[in-house]
Order: sequence, then C-alpha cells, then structure tokens
Amino acid sequence: MKCGGTFPYYYSENISLAEAKAKAVENAVIMALADQFGTTVTSQSLMEIADANERFAQMSRLQVKGTLVRHIHKPKISDPVYSDNTFAIEVTVEFYARELKYAPVEYSAKALRNGKEDKFESNTFVAGDKFYMSFVSPKEGYLAVFFEDRETASCMLPYVGDDNEPFHVEKDKRYLLFDVTNNTYHLSCGEEPEINYVHIIFSPYKFIDRDLTREMTCAKFRDWLGTRQSYDEDIQVESIMIRVNPARD
Repeated sequence: MKCGGTFPYYYSENISLAEAKAKAVENAVIMALADQFGTTVTSQSLMEIADANERFAQMSRLQVKGTLVRHIHKPKISDPVYSDNTFAIEVTVEFYARELKYAPVEYSAKALRNGKEDKFESNTFVAGDKFYMSFVSPKEGYLAVFFEDRETASCMLPYVGDDNEPFHVEKDKRYLLFDVTNNTYHLSCGEEPEINYVHIIFSPYKFIDRDLTREMTCAKFRDWLGTRQSYDEDIQVESIMIRVNPARD
C-alpha cells in the first residue's frame, strides 16, 4: 500500500542540519504510517501534547500500526526557515507500507513510584524517585521491559547478567520488578521536565536471544521490536508514558 505526505519538523539550533534532516524524515514516515494505519496512542497521552513539535516527539516513541517496506522516491526536504528561535523544514515522503496487526494487551503492568504496592501507581515522577513495576499475566510466557528517552532505548528486563535468556513469568502470579540487587532504578532528568516511555513486551514464546543489545538508538529499537512483531502475532506491547520532573529544594 502507498503512503506519504508532507510534514513539518521543528528543531533548535542545538542540533545540526544533517541530524535534523534525518529526524525529520524518520518522523515524516511515522506520521504517514499513523495517518494511514492508526496508532496505539491513548487519549491520556495525547493530552500531554503542547504543540506540533511535541506531537512528533510523542508519535516517534509509540507504536504505529504499519511499517515501511521501501521508499518510492527519495524524501524531499525543504530549506530551513528560521523564526522565533526555531528552525522549520518540510519533508515530503512517498513509500510502500504494510499494516501490522498487534495482539491485544491482556496483562496488567503498573509503574510504581517509591512503593512496591499497586496503590503507588503513577505516571509522574520526581528526579531521584525509585521506579518499580508490578506485572500480572493471565498467561504463562516471557517478558521484556525497555526504557526509552529522547535518544536511546535501554533494556531493563531481562536483568543485567541474563542477556541470553528471556524473563519467564507464570500464569496469574504478581511480579514486583526492579527490586533486585544491581537492578534497581532511580529516575533522573535535567533542569526541565522530561517525557520518557517504558515499553512492556510479553509473548507466550521466547523472543529474546543472544543478539539482545542492552542499549539501542530509538530507531534501532523500533526495528528490533517490529521484526519480532512481524513473526510473532501473539506478542503484546504496551507503552507507558513517564513524566519526570526536576527535584525542587
């Protein structure tokens, strides 16, 4: 199926034009796929979007229900226009794509702030807070968790030291994750609030292998996940948005 369109991209002078063009093309593809096939974005997540550029940042980190097969034409990128301390470029893409069908999420995963019981569930943290997660599945299977910021996706589960073996979960058993020696987490951010994502991946079948990379770029992570979704129709994925605010004295 053909997909495409023209999409704006906004960036600051802190990144190079080459980097901006690469991100602009990536986001244009994602937005075209989202327009054609839809996304897994929730209404709660959409309420966090302040402007067009935030929408791109949001969409680039959540699942779209399609994948690029190949470009029909090389993406066309306009010259940058500068206004109000922001650069803007437009990208036109045209490519072939196919739809991805995702299995419905049946498990329950909760992000927990500074506590180990479900009553501590929260999507908003303060720098320095402890991060835990509870998980329960109605099916036996295997679990992985990745933490994604603006640049990278890092594997939190399987735990460090278990790279070659997926994390096995039993049916109807509650797991408290990240309460293990050398595998605990305190969230952090810079001077401004940050939006991050925790991706929870479950399947009745093993999907972690010896090729697991502990840290990937966001684009490589999506490729890694998309490959597994393409051959495992039972894989379930949920993306939880996590806002981290700076600590205030």
